[in-house]
Amino acid sequence: MQIPSSVENVHSCENWLPRKVMSGWRIAVILHSLEGWSEHECNYTMHNVDKVWSSTLQHGFQPLRVPINKELTHY
Repeated sequence: MQIPSSVENVHSCENWLPRKVMSGWRIAVILHSLEGWSEHECNYTMHNVDKVWSSTLQHGFQPLRVPINKELTHY
């Protein structure tokens, strides 16, 4: 996901992602801290996905927009 524009000094967290983009697990750690959540998702257990998604967007994280190769869309 794209990180909020207000976040500074984060150019790349992982060498396989573009600049200003973070993987979901890193964002989850940030959200747990910002929201004061104490529960943790382990294995296949997830807690209220709608609440997590809403919080993610409220804190300014946005889904990464990936261009679609039109040559491959007919498959």
